[in-house]
This record gives sequence, C-alpha cells and structure tokens, in this order.
Amino acid sequence: MFAALSRDFRFAPVTFSLLAVSVALFIAVELAGPKIEDPKGAHHVFGMVVVLHFGGDDEVSGPFALWDGPWWRWLRIPASAFHHANVLHLFFNVSTLWVLGPLLERRMRRAAYLGFWFFASLVPLLPEYFLGTTPLGLSGVACAMFGWCLIERQFDPAVARRLSEQAIRSFWIFLFAMLILTALDVLHIANVAHFTGVAYGWLNARASHHRTGRRAWIATHALLPVAIYLLLHPFWNANYHALLGRRAKDLSAGVRHFREAVRRDPALAQVWLSLADERARNGDFLAAWRLVIDGLRHNRSSSVLTDAARRVWMMLPADEREAAREVLQTAFAGETSEWSERLRLVDAPAPVSLDEPVDAGRFPLEGDATKLEGRRGRKRSVKPIDPEQIDSAAEGRTL
Repeated sequence: MFAALSRDFRFAPVTFSLLAVSVALFIAVELAGPKIEDPKGAHHVFGMVVVLHFGGDDEVSGPFALWDGPWWRWLRIPASAFHHANVLHLFFNVSTLWVLGPLLERRMRRAAYLGFWFFASLVPLLPEYFLGTTPLGLSGVACAMFGWCLIERQFDPAVARRLSEQAIRSFWIFLFAMLILTALDVLHIANVAHFTGVAYGWLNARASHHRTGRRAWIATHALLPVAIYLLLHPFWNANYHALLGRRAKDLSAGVRHFREAVRRDPALAQVWLSLADERARNGDFLAAWRLVIDGLRHNRSSSVLTDAARRVWMMLPADEREAAREVLQTAFAGETSEWSERLRLVDAPAPVSLDEPVDAGRFPLEGDATKLEGRRGRKRSVKPIDPEQIDSAAEGRTL
C-alpha cells in the first residue's frame, strides 16, 4: 500500500500533497471539535468560514469572518474548500481528485496547475456565498477538472481513454442526482458550485485551445476582484448592516446601520429593540414607542418586543400617552383594542426609575427583554393575534 502511495506521489506530487492537506485539516477539525462549536472561535479555526450568530442574538447571523476583518479575509473562501463536512464527503472528493488530478498535473506546468487549483477552489464557491450558503469541500475543484477533461479529451487520446463516455455519463448522472436530492430536501448539496466548477474547467480548456476562449478567460478573471469585494461588503444584506451596528463603538454610532437593517428585513426584532433602546436612553420615549410598535407590526409574535412595548409605555410621560395610543391605532387599526389589552396600556402612572447605572454594552430595554425571551406568558382572555396576517411576519422570518 505504501509503495503504491509513494509511486502515486512521484507521479503527481502537487495533487497528492494538496489532498493530504485536506485530509489533515479534516482530522484537525475533528480533534478540535469543541472549539468549532464555540461561536466565538469557530471562524478562527483553520480558516474555515461558518455561519455565526452575534452573541445571544440568533437573528443576526452570517459569515462574519468574511464581513469583518483584514483585507485578506477573502482567502478564507478557498481555504474552506479544503474542509469537509464528514468522512463520506471527504472520501468522494479525494477519490475523484485522485483519478482526475494526475491527468491535469502531467499536462500543465506546476505553477499553472497550482493556479488552476487555487481558482477552482475559489470560483465555484463564490455564487454559493452570494446565495447565502457557506459551502465546504473540494467538489468544485473536482467538477472543474471534469469540465477541463470534457474539452481536453477531444485533443488528447490518453485523457479520452482515462475518461470514457460511460464515465462521463456517470458523472453527469451523479451531478443531476445531487440536484434532485437537494430539491427533495434529502441532502443539502452545493449544486451551484458543482455546475460552476464544470463551466470554469471547460472555460480553462477552451482558453488553451481557442483564441476566443482566452478572451473569455481573461474577462472572467478580471471580474473576480469585483465579485470578491461585493461578497465582503454585501450592502443588500440586512444581517450585514445589523453586524456593523452591533460592532459599532456605541449604540448611537450603530443607529444608521440598524435602520438600514430593518429597512431591508423588518423581521429583525432584536434590531428594532436596539433602535428603541437608543431613543429611550436619550429620553425620547415617544420615539422609542414608535419604533417598538413598528417592530411589532412586522413581528407580531415577538415576546421580546411585546415586553419592551410594556416597559416603554410605563416610561412615557402622561402628556404623551394619547399620542402613543394614536401610534398604536395607526399601526393596528381594527385590532387596537386587542393590542391595548395585550400590551397592558393603563393610564395610571407607574414610577419607573431611570437612574440605575447602565452597563455600556447592555441597555434598559434590550437587556431585560432578552432575559424574558422564551418565557411562557400567563393565560389571558385577550383575542389572539394572528402571526400569519398578510402584513405581519413570524419572528425572525419575512413573509
């Protein structure tokens, strides 16, 4: 066995060295399992990009390692290609590359072959990130090699013998089978990366044999910096703006990011709460009330915002409560009485002390409301609020 491995290594040293790196990373991740599960450290382990949640806020999530950090953080994308989800995932990718890799390595200069691996591990994953997924694995590289062989076998009989018509049909069947299994929600496969990889490998082979292919190759790679920049700064993503707001030096500095976040995704209840906190801390309780009610209009089942609305009502001066009722009337129209009872809107003043010291990282509304999230409320005779109503959204989801 070791003699065969030694022979294969001499035959295609770059291929098997890179495959060894992927196997070593898989073993290292398995050994570092507890650290991977730690949200504070997961994106720092071996360069892998994962979806993280911001502290205790489950709503604000995303590939934070790509959205925030040094300029070279985009290199985490090709690094993620060398990670795998499980042993079976690793086995399929390594075995496929074990067959296809030497075909390319023997026909390319070493620098060109390394460049092919780098771009084949980067390009197929980019569209997956734009679609909101965080793919792992070398299947994009394997598909790129398959796409390369589709063209190269027309010019090289050795490649045609190694990759027969039957092998090509089997590969296509496998790709479309994964597409069907994903559609049926049996498996979650990075199908976009697979087909992008095939197209990328096909384009590389075309570029080596046709002038038009070379022009397309140059144009494609010239657009990569733009695609990477947009991926690192996804201004259209509500979670990205929420992260910038959370990472701001203080709550006031994060307000503009929070406003943009709820404009793009009104279902971020915790972000509505942060906006209300900023107004409450500045003594503008009526503005805080408007923000909480607007948040409830979009997140009708949010216990966090419901509790915050009750607290803001208790903070409102008596001369502003009529205006606050008008805000509620405008937001909920025919359901105003049900919401008034649900929010316990009483006219009797209740003293609320705002002189308590406040932790700079926790705010009066946000802190306590977070602690209360998930508690079962007391049974009441209030008419239930329908979270499926057309102008509302279930907590954390946009209809």
